Amino acid sequence: MLVPPLTELGLSEDEARVYLALLELGGSYVSAVAKKAKVHRVVCYKILDDLTRKGLVSAFTKNGMKHYAVTSPEIIVQKQEERLRKAQDLLPELLSLTNALAYKPKIEYYEGVEGIKNIFEDTLLAEEEILGYTNLAAIPKVVPQAFIRNFAERKISKGIKTRMLSPNLPEAITYLKTYYPREYDLSLTEVLFVNPKQYFFEYEINIYGNKVSIFSLNPDELIGMILESNVYANTQRAIFQLAWLGATAFVAK
Repeated sequence: MLVPPLTELGLSEDEARVYLALLELGGSYVSAVAKKAKVHRVVCYKILDDLTRKGLVSAFTKNGMKHYAVTSPEIIVQKQEERLRKAQDLLPELLSLTNALAYKPKIEYYEGVEGIKNIFEDTLLAEEEILGYTNLAAIPKVVPQAFIRNFAERKISKGIKTRMLSPNLPEAITYLKTYYPREYDLSLTEVLFVNPKQYFFEYEINIYGNKVSIFSLNPDELIGMILESNVYANTQRAIFQLAWLGATAFVAK
């Protein structure tokens, strides 16, 4: 059915049905078009006039009655290309407005499982190493396991390196073997396990680029946020490096 694709291109459902009916008829009077499109004749008149104004339909008098015909379907493509050109011309100005406010931190809040998944997805935009704190044993309790596998595969395929601190729990030890691809590049994921009695993380924090994502790993508190700020990200990155240094020294003992 071609109605849904046409609605995605800017036509209403009734406009799409009338347009297709007229196209199949090869041109006709409003009564025939209304019958084939299954819309009221009065409504069909208005729709045909709207389509005429949009340049998708032409109208002329034939035997004393108004006759309608579809203009070349290529017009639809041309109009979409014209919209794209206008959007591209407008983009530099929009970006300049965005850049003018770039110094202001941006915060996005998320809730529920879908919200947590959206935060995971955002980390795949990382163009450099991801640093952070997590609890590998708790992740499968809040996010579907199929999603975890798919996410891990995509992260590895993008070559995104990750360094994390996580409580040393039995489930956490097997996490990477369970959810990550077999024979993946081990240099892409580095985890230091810490004492769960002293450092039991119930939130995951990811630091990447100019963003810091934070979300709960407690099923009763599925909330999170992404904070976009160079200053905050750099500060959290420095704190992580200090924590990593301390954890490394502890493991070395």
